[in-house]
Amino acid sequence: MIGKISAPRGEHVEPLLYYLFGPGRHEEHTDPHIVAGWRHPASLEPPLRPDGKRDFAQLTGLLKQPQAALGERGYPRPVWHCAMRAAPGDRMLSDDEWAAIAHEVMHRTGLSPHGQEDQAVRPAARRPGRRRPCHCRTAVRRRTPGTARPAAPGPER
Repeated sequence: MIGKISAPRGEHVEPLLYYLFGPGRHEEHTDPHIVAGWRHPASLEPPLRPDGKRDFAQLTGLLKQPQAALGERGYPRPVWHCAMRAAPGDRMLSDDEWAAIAHEVMHRTGLSPHGQEDQAVRPAARRPGRRRPCHCRTAVRRRTPGTARPAAPGPER
């Protein structure tokens, strides 16, 4: 497994979503779809509009909710992107296998620990083609009772 975290974190989730669901830089995004998230992937999948383009309004709104709830206390760069891929010699992985890997990455980074998903960041793992998924998440946890400001988990890179 090969992973790459984009640095620095982004300010806006919309451009990242447009890129992740678009053709990619070298037409490598052949079948973009969500394989994992804080909700069932089918409920997060951006629907197609009548013109054939994706409607990102619902997914964008859901990803931005925790940051918006912080108001002026929000983070200047709340968007985290991690691209992962299988090594060239690895076998093809199924969506379920990529989903398990995505959940494990979120757990090991401390962004969405197993059993604490309701207080974790909102990740969405999208699979652009046959060999690799990408994570997109906003770096804001839901507020834990008794705390002044939710933690911005993960490195600032």
